[in-house]
Amino acid sequence: MRVMLRRRGWAVVFALALGLSGAAPSAAQTMELPAATGAVTDQVGVFTPAQRTAIETLAREVEAETGAELAVATVTSLNGTSVEEYATRLFAAWGVGQRGQDNGVLILVAPLAREVRIEVGYGLEGVIPDGLAGQIISEQMIPRFRENDYGGGIEAAATRLAGLVRANHVLTPEERAALDRRDEVPALFWVLFLGAFVATGCYLSGIGLGARAFAPVVFGLIFSGIPLLIAIFVTPPLWAAALVLLAIAATVAGWRLGRRPSVAGSMRTPGTTGWQWGGGGASTTQGSRSSGWSGGSRSSGSSFGGGRSGGGGASGRW
Repeated sequence: MRVMLRRRGWAVVFALALGLSGAAPSAAQTMELPAATGAVTDQVGVFTPAQRTAIETLAREVEAETGAELAVATVTSLNGTSVEEYATRLFAAWGVGQRGQDNGVLILVAPLAREVRIEVGYGLEGVIPDGLAGQIISEQMIPRFRENDYGGGIEAAATRLAGLVRANHVLTPEERAALDRRDEVPALFWVLFLGAFVATGCYLSGIGLGARAFAPVVFGLIFSGIPLLIAIFVTPPLWAAALVLLAIAATVAGWRLGRRPSVAGSMRTPGTTGWQWGGGGASTTQGSRSSGWSGGSRSSGSSFGGGRSGGGGASGRW
């Protein structure tokens, strides 16, 4: 299950919002990534000695049997970045996996931010596709995290990931489709949830257009526009298209209602005609953000082999 439903789409929308708001440059510009301390780098201190030893032993065994590398990191802060970006940068800085084979897996957990990411190297994306990584997060990790058992959740996820790497089974199209079907119910929920906002906002805008009242048009566009933009990023293309059609239909229905004299009259100031201009204007200052990072080079203390990640994997929040 893709946890939180295509979280990358939410990250894109959030980045756009920051760019338009003129936000100050992120703290990520001067962020130092933690140095690897072996297979387990535990800034937060969530592991018992036995759990840490078990994961380190598991990582050594997997590497000896398959050549793949497993890394685990808990961090105190994501430094203002998304968990996806942080994991990608950390994976690259450490070089998890063998160079040329890119057979690494990184488990990143930020307990204070309540976010988790499984980042998968290029060479293992067929064995651990996004849907399967999401399933591990939702089944092995999040239930334990909600009980504050971070060490147990991470150990359970590492054990399952190690089993998948050892089996080296590349999922068939049918198996991938079965994983994707797990997303249909949560995806449908999001479509219905966003659709309610889209329909309401567009209906209100349509009424304003029909009644020649400006304020409802502006409010309706804002009320429906943001959910519609989110839907484009986080829902399947066909469902996003369906929401666009819903927006058109709701606008037309509202426009027809707004043309009725009784409705139009109730939306205008008595004694005036034409458009009613309600409220003051809003100004927007556009800022720019740089994407510079420090700590981008591999730490001299890293014991990994120099593998790469293409952004495959899954994220979750609890």
